[in-house]
Amino acid sequence: MPTLSPLQLVLFRHTEDEDVAPYQEAILRAFQGGKDVRNYLATGEDLGIQSEIFDSVPALSPAAMLDSFCHTMTIVLVDRLLLTKGGDSLWDWLAECWRITDASNGRHAMLAIPMDERIGNLFSDKRPQLQTLQLLQVHNLGERAIRPAMLSLRLLHESRILLAEALPKVAGGVTGHLRIFISHAKMDGLPLALALRHQISELKWLSKFYDADDLPPGKDWQKELELGVGSSLIVMLRTEEYDNRHWCRQEVLWADEYATPAVLVDARTGLNHPAGLLPFDRVPTVRIPDGNLVRVLFLALREGLRFLHFTRRVEEMKRSGSLPTPVELRVFSFQPSMSALLRACHALSQSKEPATTPRIILYPDPTLRAGTYEAAEALVAAHGPKGTRLVTPNTLAATKGATP
Repeated sequence: MPTLSPLQLVLFRHTEDEDVAPYQEAILRAFQGGKDVRNYLATGEDLGIQSEIFDSVPALSPAAMLDSFCHTMTIVLVDRLLLTKGGDSLWDWLAECWRITDASNGRHAMLAIPMDERIGNLFSDKRPQLQTLQLLQVHNLGERAIRPAMLSLRLLHESRILLAEALPKVAGGVTGHLRIFISHAKMDGLPLALALRHQISELKWLSKFYDADDLPPGKDWQKELELGVGSSLIVMLRTEEYDNRHWCRQEVLWADEYATPAVLVDARTGLNHPAGLLPFDRVPTVRIPDGNLVRVLFLALREGLRFLHFTRRVEEMKRSGSLPTPVELRVFSFQPSMSALLRACHALSQSKEPATTPRIILYPDPTLRAGTYEAAEALVAAHGPKGTRLVTPNTLAATKGATP
């Protein structure tokens, strides 16, 4: 059975519509990353989500296009030239795409963004089916300068919803909900933490799905992380006092040990800092000397999406038979640290599954670098159940699943 990739973006726009160009650029940078940080966007590594751009009807039918991935997000940037030059075959394709998407029970999503209200009305009138598609009017994205960034932020969010829809549900939870724990030193990080909470609350579509809280010190921290790793993300506000505060240091170590998705906001003002001992290496970092809190949210949603994207890939590997069934599995969305591996080994050792059930610790490609890999293998051999394998999807496929 073939293994489908988790998610693709299918973007429609006319190449001569200049007004939509900034929106396309922001969307691609949101998902494909890059080193250039401009305006409100924070970028980084490519999330590995395929993007296709069309200005006319695709060669594949809507059903073939959508179902070639686990989930498809279709985006239509609507301006005058797309309306006048798109052609009947494109409108037939988009109408059928929406019909399939609407009937997919949350598997696929479609978003049409007209550049003004009149353009939106003309788009809806192209086909009767399109009149049931709720449009995202571009003026609802805020001030003109911030609209491309807000659209890309919204698409990161909608993509998270798509992936979360297919994953096991938390009892009483909301699909795609993300709890953001704000780790900060109250000595000098409280104003920044309050401002970040306020920024989330100001984006009404965002605040329905995202809570911003402090990670509670004391006895509840294990429960909070163990129950919420898949729906939690830690934002570390690293001010000058941060590394000196006991609970801040502890929260960083918890995030590392539990492999919780995390982002680091480097808000230090000094030009020189001593060497640190905290494990920040695997955490994506953003700086906001301009006070741009949208950049923090942007990085947080990218990291949350990256986590869900790999988790959804693992679920698809189970369905397709790329992973053995049954299997005792521990999954990381990034290369695990030694403390995270040790916790995974202890959890696998406490499993009630029969000893013959394969034990696998899975993390994304590429494999750990030389030296670190050998140390990790030694740790797993010493502390994990006999036969526990530390693999990536590529090494798993190359060695034919769980067969030693």
